[in-house]
Amino acid sequence: MKAFVTGATGFIGRRLIEKLQRDGVEVIALARNAPRDLPGSVRVARGDILEPDSLGDAGAGGDRLYHLAALITFDPRRRAELARVNGQGTANVLSAARRWNVARTVVVSSACTMGLAYQQDHILNEDSPLAPELIENNPYLESKLAAERAAADASRECHVAIVNPTTVYGPGDWSLNSGTLVLQVARAFVLPLPPGGSNVVDVDDVVDGIIAAGERGKSGRRYILGGENLLFAQIFATVARVVQRRPILIPLPAWMRAPMTLAARIAGRLTGSRFLTPQIVGDLFAFKFYSSARAQGELGWSPRYAFRESVERAWEFYRRARLV
Repeated sequence: MKAFVTGATGFIGRRLIEKLQRDGVEVIALARNAPRDLPGSVRVARGDILEPDSLGDAGAGGDRLYHLAALITFDPRRRAELARVNGQGTANVLSAARRWNVARTVVVSSACTMGLAYQQDHILNEDSPLAPELIENNPYLESKLAAERAAADASRECHVAIVNPTTVYGPGDWSLNSGTLVLQVARAFVLPLPPGGSNVVDVDDVVDGIIAAGERGKSGRRYILGGENLLFAQIFATVARVVQRRPILIPLPAWMRAPMTLAARIAGRLTGSRFLTPQIVGDLFAFKFYSSARAQGELGWSPRYAFRESVERAWEFYRRARLV
C-alpha cells in the first residue's frame, strides 16, 4: 500500500503518517521545504499545491491520497489567500490525483461547513442548510466550501470522499490550535465563560476516521468526524481539572455578543491574531453541535477517547514539548 499525504507536518497530518507507517503503508509526504522532523522512512516530495507543475509524478500509481494541506486563519483580510490555498490548492491536488490514477482520495475539510445553531438541542449534520451570512462573515469557511466543491467535481471522475473533523484536541498540537484554550485555562485567574458549546474530538480518532473514509467512504460523500457535544462550561471545567487550576469563570450573557464581536474586530486588527476575529468570538455564543451518525454507519467509525482523555494527552504533550 502506498499513500501520498499533503499537510503531513501539521497537527493531524503528522499523526496520520505515524499511524500509516505503523500499519506498514509506504508514505510519500508533499512539502515545500525539506522538513526536519518527519520520520526518516517517509519519502518527501518537494512541491507546492499552488504550483501544479511542481507536483510532477510524485504520487503516481498510489493507492491512497490524503489531502490535509490548508491555511488556517479567520482573518477577513486574508480572504483571497485562503481562497487560493484551500480552494484552488485542493483543485490542483485533485487534478494531480486524476493524472496519477490514485485509487481513492480523501479531502480533509472542517465541520464548520455545516454551520452553526443557536439552540442547544439543534444537532447539525451533513445535510443541514448553511446560512449565507455565515459564508460572508467567515473567509475560512468560504475557502473550505470551495475545497469541498472541488472534491465534489472531482468525484464525478474518480473516487473522492470528504471528512469534516470538529474541534480537535490531543498530542502533537505544536501550533496550539485547540491548545490555545487549554493554555488560557491553565494561566488565567479569571476567564469569561461563553454560553455556547462545541463538539470536540481526539486527533487520533480523526486519523482513524480519515483512514476509514479512504477504505469505505462513498465518493462525493461528506462525513462528520466528531466526539462529544459539550457546553463551554463543561469544556472549561474539564480542562481546569486536568491542568489542576480553578480560574474564576464569569458567565457571559447573550447580549454581550454584539459588543464583544466589535471589540474582537478592533483587537484583531491591532494584534494581527489569526484567532481573534468577530466570527470566532460570535461563535462562542452559538452551538457547534454535530452528529457523526453517517460516519458511524457507513465507515464503521466511532471515537475511542473521551474529552478528558484527549485533554490529558494534550496537556502531557504540551509539558513534554515545553509549550507551557
